[in-house]
Amino acid sequence: MIGQDTAYLKEAFLCYAPLSVRQIEIKIYVRESDPDMIEVQNLVKTYGATRAVDDISFTIEKGEVVGLLGPNGAGKTTAMRIITCYISPDSGDASIGGYDIRTQPLDVRKNIGYLPEAAPLYQDMNVVDYLGFIADIHQLGPIKNDRIDKMVEVTGLKQVVFKDIGELSKGYRQRVGLATAMIHDPEYLILDEPTTGLDPNQIVEIRNLIRQIGHDRDRCVILSTHILPEVEVTCDRAIIINQGKIIAEGTTAELTGFARGSDLYTVGLVGDKNVIEEALSSFAQISKYNLDREAATGRYVYHVTSSGDEDISEGIFDLAVSHGFKLVELRRDVARLEDIFRTLTTREVA
Repeated sequence: MIGQDTAYLKEAFLCYAPLSVRQIEIKIYVRESDPDMIEVQNLVKTYGATRAVDDISFTIEKGEVVGLLGPNGAGKTTAMRIITCYISPDSGDASIGGYDIRTQPLDVRKNIGYLPEAAPLYQDMNVVDYLGFIADIHQLGPIKNDRIDKMVEVTGLKQVVFKDIGELSKGYRQRVGLATAMIHDPEYLILDEPTTGLDPNQIVEIRNLIRQIGHDRDRCVILSTHILPEVEVTCDRAIIINQGKIIAEGTTAELTGFARGSDLYTVGLVGDKNVIEEALSSFAQISKYNLDREAATGRYVYHVTSSGDEDISEGIFDLAVSHGFKLVELRRDVARLEDIFRTLTTREVA
């Protein structure tokens, strides 16, 4: 390892070397945190005048795949580095599997698999030798070869197992990173932007793999991303973070209800445009409307926003009948995660 970049080696050690290679003080700890979850309590991390992580708290239980979702610069990677013991928080605390990140960092590292956004892989080693090297760091001993074989199978590396890592595509390098993070069979996986830079086919493969891994033997998986479909396809629920703060969390359905407050309808009507718009304006349950297009002569399609969260489809139907309009389209649109994300992250953070 002589001659390697120091920062590169530090990242590699902190990601993949939870067992001590230096003298440590042996202490006995009482595990007070829940041994079956990730717990984060009031974490704060400041860089100069910027609060990269601003008093965030959340829990993730076994069997969950949770997305930490936010725009670039929201504080996702900083939060990941804190809970993996790569950096220390200014205040607050976190525990993984009952081990505290401040007082038991080596125990935390032994129980997690961590894949940074840019996985620190040795480019001049072939895949099987590199996995063997990582297995030795984790002191897997007699189960070393079994774990290597298992990871090669699970992550789909059979075709490239004897190739140098530097010769692999970005997708295969991500697979090697996942295999490295899981080789010691951790119960907690922490993945930072795991599909960044991949082509569409590789993205689908990695997402499916993460989903499969997350629900295998009730692992606890947290992944950070700014890619909305990644959360919808891969995760059981999402934690949305913006400007260092958690602004919402829940399943897609729960976030829809949180962000919506009103419903959007697509309404197609045939009639006189001025009369139609006068009728829409007079309907108390409609807060606003806008003309989307004139689909044909005398046929108008509007986007209509309700003034509350109750279904007004029947009221729109009655409105059309009472005014003699022909109702040719009526659809209550379901808010997508993309809409929710845009709504929440463009609000002013209190």
